[in-house]
Amino acid sequence: MPLGQAAADDLRLTGFPSLVLSGLAADAQQLPMRGPFDNTIKADTLDIVLEKTTLDEVVAQFGGTIHNRGNDAAPVSWLCYEVKIGDRYNRQWFISDGRGAEGKGVLTTIAGDEGDAAQSGCEVGPETLSHWTLPVPSLDGGEKDLVATFGAATSDGIIRYTHNVQPDADGKGKLQSLVYRLKDGQIDGVALSQYTLR
Repeated sequence: MPLGQAAADDLRLTGFPSLVLSGLAADAQQLPMRGPFDNTIKADTLDIVLEKTTLDEVVAQFGGTIHNRGNDAAPVSWLCYEVKIGDRYNRQWFISDGRGAEGKGVLTTIAGDEGDAAQSGCEVGPETLSHWTLPVPSLDGGEKDLVATFGAATSDGIIRYTHNVQPDADGKGKLQSLVYRLKDGQIDGVALSQYTLR
């Protein structure tokens, strides 16, 4: 069994990522992105590339246990780290949902959210992990940042931006998705996803 891997367990994927991956955010306002986002994300000392970096590489860098749910047809594996900053909890999620062409254990989604209480299944992470360098607005941003970047936003609720990358010579295209949750004009949830379409 790979480093940090746990057998299927009773933990469910929770927090903002559960809304995004379960389809509960499907009714959110959806807008096209003008172009693809750079899918290289700096998380503390680790450079993460969607559809290339694996959950095992994240564990090797930060420790933790990989949780698994689902079956062969719909597998999902994830890591969650949590940092308490003041009276708020900042969480970082690393997710492989098995839908990507790159295979099981390869990151297809990263997400961040904030809350007033600790989240079940999240382990204490290094405080430096809460300072991501994203190619798009993140948890420290708000409605104005989204409007400046994408041309439109919402002040409360969930909004999704998508971009389809045209198929390459092998006929494989990519779908990129950014989902944000805002409250009173401030971002309190963000998820970046990329899938190669088979």
